[in-house]
Parts: sequence; structure tokens; C-alpha cells
Amino acid sequence: MPALTKAQQKQVQAAEDSFNRTYAVQYGDERWENSLRPALVTPTRYGVLINCYRSNSLPSSFTENDVTDLQLITFPSSTGASNGEVAEETRLLSYQRITTSETSQSPTAEAPFPAPQAVSNKDASNSLMTHWNLDAASLLAVSILRPKPGDKVLDLCAAPGGKSLSLAQLLRPQTYDDAAPSLMGGCLHSNEVDAARNRRLSSNLQSYLPAPLFKNGEIKVVKVDGTEQHAAQMLPLGIGGYDKVLLDAPCSSERHVIHAHSKARQGGRVADEMASWRSGQSKKMAKTQAAILMTALKAVKVGGRVLYATCSLSNEENDGVIEKGKELVAKEKKKFGTRWDMAVRSGDFAGTGLEQWAESTKHGWIVLPDHPSGGRWGPLFFAVLEKVSA
Repeated sequence: MPALTKAQQKQVQAAEDSFNRTYAVQYGDERWENSLRPALVTPTRYGVLINCYRSNSLPSSFTENDVTDLQLITFPSSTGASNGEVAEETRLLSYQRITTSETSQSPTAEAPFPAPQAVSNKDASNSLMTHWNLDAASLLAVSILRPKPGDKVLDLCAAPGGKSLSLAQLLRPQTYDDAAPSLMGGCLHSNEVDAARNRRLSSNLQSYLPAPLFKNGEIKVVKVDGTEQHAAQMLPLGIGGYDKVLLDAPCSSERHVIHAHSKARQGGRVADEMASWRSGQSKKMAKTQAAILMTALKAVKVGGRVLYATCSLSNEENDGVIEKGKELVAKEKKKFGTRWDMAVRSGDFAGTGLEQWAESTKHGWIVLPDHPSGGRWGPLFFAVLEKVSA
């Protein structure tokens, strides 16, 4: 590949400088340069979620060394259950590699988990994939939303499917019958508007979840544009049809930009992600996110909860979208006389152990890889919202 011209080098350097200035202002110069940015440059850390629709034990592909190196991931307590209910213990069977204070301070790339496998035999459940590797912050978000057996759940921006699989694990009743699988009144609708990503989502979920759940309609993959004003009406259960909605919104994904830029520089190239980055793009992205948030709020029932999440570092795409959501709800009430409102419930989770994962923000929480706990998860921002009577 030809070397960059001086003009191109200048353009890339200007974009990188602007990127660093933007987040140094938000997080402080010292933290950004000495802690947060170095943590974001390191490889993303993964946990492993066991597919309990197949087995409740580690797959045979995990070696003895793998097993001795693993630690069960525990999530915050159930104090933040909605409507005063006492939530079940979170039944997400997931593991992380054991870290020490030394590895937390000087993180290195961890050995990858074995790839998911499916072993075909007469037992249909054993033809399902064994596990899913993902950032444990995603599992934290699902555990905070706390879907329970019998809930009707919507995953509004679901591809590639890791969070949908996690949601499906919690919808599985304790009395679940592998021979005649059923969610016993509950359902999971996983939505993705992009055609290619929708196909991938469908393929992934069918590889992990029992076929009868699709045949009886308890699990569906749907294709609705969440930014459309009447999107909620096009969902299978329509307006107010869902108990819980997970919205992991499309975002600027700055850690991906940092990784792409770092990799390109090592090869003497420039990453398009950094070259095209502009400080104003979060403002544009936030408009899209707020529109999808309104769809989520319309889709959930009064008394139900929405968990809004992004993997963005930007306040504009995080707390800022919650502010925009409040404004849009107010406009909706004034224009159409709607009889519901949005309440922020993120504070319900203070003192539950969530502080070991995340730091609080104005309206939510954010998991960052330089958190003092040494977990090295994230970034992931989330806010817990409840649809209440106006």
C-alpha cells in the first residue's frame, strides 16, 4: 500500500487529536491519557455464557487448564427489582478467566475461549451450540433488566444475538421441559432492520435455541425500523404489548475506532474509522437513538421497563439521549394527549453491588475498562427506565 501523503497524514492526525480532545474534556485529561485510553487500546476482554438450553455444564471442548482458570461471574443483587417484586436469582451461567491484581494493572491478551460447538446426535438439544463468548458487560445489562419466566420481552436492536440468547436463558422456567420446550406464556421477539444482520441474527438464534420455540411463535425474529414514528404498531405485540424491552442502540462505538486505528498504524496504514471521525457525529447519532428509544417506550406496557444501552463513551449518546427521551415524551403528551410518562429508575440499583462493575452517571451507569475493580469490561452505558401513568 502506498505511503500516505503529507496532506493525508495531516488529516488523520487532526482527526486523532480531535478525538482525544473530545474525550479528555469529558473524562479529564489525566484519566483519559493515563488510565481510560490505555485501557481502551488493550484487547476486548470476553466472558463465556453457557447455553443452558443445551447443557448446564461447561462444554467438553474446555480443557482441564481452561476449567481451573475459570471463575463464575456473579451479578448485582435483586434489590432493584421492578414494582417492588423480589426478583429470582439471575440464572445466567457465565464465566470469566481469573485475574490477579498484577494482570489487572498490566492487562495482556487473555487466551481465547474455545469456539462454540454443536454435536449432532439423536438428542436434539445436543445439536445446539454450546456457548457464546461476549463482553460480560452485556450480560450485566441483561441481568439488570431482569426478565423472568412468563415475561413478554423485546430485544429492539438484537443482532448478532448475544443479548437475545442471554434474555432467552432468563425466560426459561425452572420447570422447563427439554422434551416439550415452552416458555409458558412468555416470549422473546428479536428485532433487526438491516437485512444482512437480520439473517445473521436469525441463523445465530436458531443455532442456540430449540426449534419448537420458533415453531410455536414464542421466539420470533422480526424486521422493523425502530426509527419510524409508527414502528411500535408494526411489532408483533404492538403498542404496550411488552413487559420488558432491551434497547442496545447503534452508537459511535469509540473502542472499535481506537482498535481499528491502532491496528492500522502498526501496518503503516490509516483506519477509515479514525480518518472519518468527527466530533459532531454523536449529535446526529443521538437523534437516531432517541427515535428508537421512543419506539421502545411505546412498545412497553405501563409499569414495564426499558433498558437503554450503548457501547459509546459519549455523554451525548448516553445521558443526553435520556434527556432527549424526556423531551420527546413531553411533546407526545402535549400533541396527542398520551397518558403515560417516563421515569428513570437507574438509582434503584445503588447499593446492590453494581458499584463493583460500573460508575454512576446523571441518569444511568457506565462500565469502563479502567474501573478500579479490575474487571476490564466495557464500555457499556445503560439506564433503566419505567413507563408510568402520567
